[in-house]
Amino acid sequence: MQSLWMLDAGMPAGLSPLKLAWLFGSLIAAGLALNFLVIYKTLRLARKDPDQFKNGTGVYLFIMAFADVFSLLSIFTHMTLSHVVHLLPLEWASLACKVFVFISRAAYMQSAYCWLFMSGLRYLAACQPLLYSTVWRSPAAPLATVLCVSTVINLHIFGSVFADAELGCVKLDDSMTTIYSLADALASYLLPSTLIFVMDIKVLCSRTRRKSSDPLLQIVFHKLDEETEKQRYTNMKRFMTITLASLLISAPEAVIRMLRSIVPAEDLQMPVSIFLIGQALYFFKASFNAFYLTSYVFDRNVLSKTSSSRQLSISARRLEESPNIITRERSHTVSYRATTPVPLLTRNSSCILLDQCESPDNWL
Repeated sequence: MQSLWMLDAGMPAGLSPLKLAWLFGSLIAAGLALNFLVIYKTLRLARKDPDQFKNGTGVYLFIMAFADVFSLLSIFTHMTLSHVVHLLPLEWASLACKVFVFISRAAYMQSAYCWLFMSGLRYLAACQPLLYSTVWRSPAAPLATVLCVSTVINLHIFGSVFADAELGCVKLDDSMTTIYSLADALASYLLPSTLIFVMDIKVLCSRTRRKSSDPLLQIVFHKLDEETEKQRYTNMKRFMTITLASLLISAPEAVIRMLRSIVPAEDLQMPVSIFLIGQALYFFKASFNAFYLTSYVFDRNVLSKTSSSRQLSISARRLEESPNIITRERSHTVSYRATTPVPLLTRNSSCILLDQCESPDNWL
């Protein structure tokens, strides 16, 4: 049996539960305020330009901010519950522990994969522009998939987490709980962080080189002037730096969670101060992400006049104006050929045959 907030290890010297609640509450309040601002801005975008919200990064920003709000509230609630569980009926306290721990873990994974999907779109736009043009309009499918996976992985919480009068919200230390907890830690942090890092490095080190002989790319993609291209590259590097900083800030909490999943509670000699620092960094990460998304990414990327959704709308019109360019969707190959003469049919063949019939008796 393992206390989720290490109440069995006691509080650090000079830090009471009230001071801890005030410290974490301040970090959470800042994170909530900034994430609500992100939600407000994305909803305003959804009202003004629904197509750009659904087909760009707006929906990912909205879901990520929404998930961070749920995660912060759930973590703070079951932290508070762990300190006052002795004042509540154990049955109700156990149910509350299960629900809030489950919500916090599922929301954590959803938020992490929103970062991954935005990095994936950036990678495709920079390195695989033709493929990007076929997948950019499908945010609902990956988000729904992550929600289902996180739900399945964390269903064990309803059987392994309960309330204890002395230790607060606790988790069983059996083998199945260990496997599911480790899978959650790997899937919610290690996997998305690794993919984000690899894709960002590829984008940074291999800028797309478009061949001038490719007729499709000449028509579809608008060539920016050198100054605009340089500014965009600088913005991209800045966003990657912030993404890396966010991953590093959340690393201590993820590592601690993996260690507590692998090592039994009686064998893990971890100072409670280390655990609390990891939690504080996670709360700070939510504020850090929301502040950057509010002040920089949203205004300069989502609302940019040269955003992906607008550029692809222009690209579609260019393709319509050039019928000799034929694209094969979801393929890396492009064919180029002269226009084949097609007879002009004002009506279909059935209508023409109907006109040639003298009477209904001759109809087939």
